[in-house]
Amino acid sequence: MYLTDDGKAVLELASVKLPDSNLFSVLIEESEDLGLWLRLPRKDQIHLFLLRWEYILGIDLPSGLAKVVGLKG
Repeated sequence: MYLTDDGKAVLELASVKLPDSNLFSVLIEESEDLGLWLRLPRKDQIHLFLLRWEYILGIDLPSGLAKVVGLKG
């Protein structure tokens, strides 16, 4: 996932440890019109976090790992 600087700041507020670059790996649980639901391990437990689309520059999904949600056309 590639984040804007604002996106990195949002995840840092959520106590997520990020690398120095804007590129990092994260487990995406679900996507919707507002953004991506991420599974984030933190000190106390696993949290689900909504990262809004305006903070995301791009996503690179390895082939075979994506799933279709909703109706197929």
